[in-house]
Amino acid sequence: MAAINTVSISPLSDEEIPISFQVLSKSFGHDAPFVDIYFPNHDTPSGQAQGSKRLTEWKHSSEASTFLKATIATTACDEGSQQTIIGLAVWTLMKEAPPAELAKVENVEEVWPDEADREFMTRLWRDYVVPRSKAIEDSGGKGVYVLELLTVHPDYQRLGAGTALVKWGTKAAIEQELQVVVEGTPVARRLYENCGLRTKIEEMRFDVGEEFAGRRKPKLIFMTRGPFHFVLA
Repeated sequence: MAAINTVSISPLSDEEIPISFQVLSKSFGHDAPFVDIYFPNHDTPSGQAQGSKRLTEWKHSSEASTFLKATIATTACDEGSQQTIIGLAVWTLMKEAPPAELAKVENVEEVWPDEADREFMTRLWRDYVVPRSKAIEDSGGKGVYVLELLTVHPDYQRLGAGTALVKWGTKAAIEQELQVVVEGTPVARRLYENCGLRTKIEEMRFDVGEEFAGRRKPKLIFMTRGPFHFVLA
């Protein structure tokens, strides 16, 4: 039987992105509407290939983003010790508000070839970035730390991986006296609260229009921590 050791946090390599995307897919399943529409067909081979490609391009194009993995060392009698990726986080130091137009940050025709899906995601994105943009504008040019992505494999939850990934960013924010923001799912609320974040918007608003009234809209909480006026000893 394998013995599970301490969770470790370290930078994610390009080669590890495909397995990390599989962790993302298994973690969210189809319980998070925003993930389902933002990463179409994420539980299929083609969707995972596309999602991995997008994460890799994001990693290469954003010097302000830090891609982290959570791993555990497992020891089996016949295999020795090996590292297993169980979680993923992306932290970004944002000093400028993200574009409200999705087409400025994504290849929308390629990712959402269906016109209705593309329009739905475009409208979601427009509202999704509003609270984040306000926090950045209110920072007076200092910027904010944004937890853009957090996921932990369902088989390895409650081991501290999520907490460790969140605290990496909160520590960096404290050291630089910056605010932390996250658009979190209700299921992760307690984790964020335990890491010092507090709710600013109980349920983010998504005005997608009558033609999309039948589609599932994201249920997201906007949470913040800081800014701080001290540094860690």
